[in-house]
Amino acid sequence: MLTTKRFFVFIIGLLVLSFGIALSIRSGLGISPVSSVSFVLSRIIGISVGNTTTAFYSFCVLLQLFILKKDFKLKHFLQVVFSFVFGKFTDLSLFITRAFITEVYIFRVLMLFASLVIIALGVYTVVLTDIVMIAPDGLVKAIADHWSLEFSQVKSTFDIICVSISAILSLVFLGSIQGLREGTLILALSIGRLIGIISRNYKDMITALYI
Repeated sequence: MLTTKRFFVFIIGLLVLSFGIALSIRSGLGISPVSSVSFVLSRIIGISVGNTTTAFYSFCVLLQLFILKKDFKLKHFLQVVFSFVFGKFTDLSLFITRAFITEVYIFRVLMLFASLVIIALGVYTVVLTDIVMIAPDGLVKAIADHWSLEFSQVKSTFDIICVSISAILSLVFLGSIQGLREGTLILALSIGRLIGIISRNYKDMITALYI
């Protein structure tokens, strides 16, 4: 049942997630596969990461519409609304973390691992509240459900596609690969596992915030 407290925790989860993504960008060591598309598009087009995130996430919802057709529900469309909100949160988080940029490698590593923890916490909080899925994950779920595939397998493939698209766009329009470094691999391999740890140890604590 949707309550004010549950909705509030969901919004906090989106804000936490956006802050984690901003930290990964500020580290300069690579960002998560899904965020890499928005980051590269931002560099190419010259608009904020938040705006390209909204556009990319809305495109993911559009693909869900083509896949699900008559099974496309209001809750799927609401992903567009919260994609806009999440985009604004992302720009806000990037503004807040603008002073975190540093050339000291150890601090950049610490920032990257902090982003890993924060992203995992944000993703899990959003998923646990079960209000609206984040659009890319909604697309993965739509593909998995429509073709009776494992969510984890589709997610892995989707991440690889996002990284590939980002790399190609970077090379073609920017002349070099941007946003993809060792941190991208670390985030791709670690976020899911860390979410599992948070789920096992802190599920009751997070759930207590809105029950």
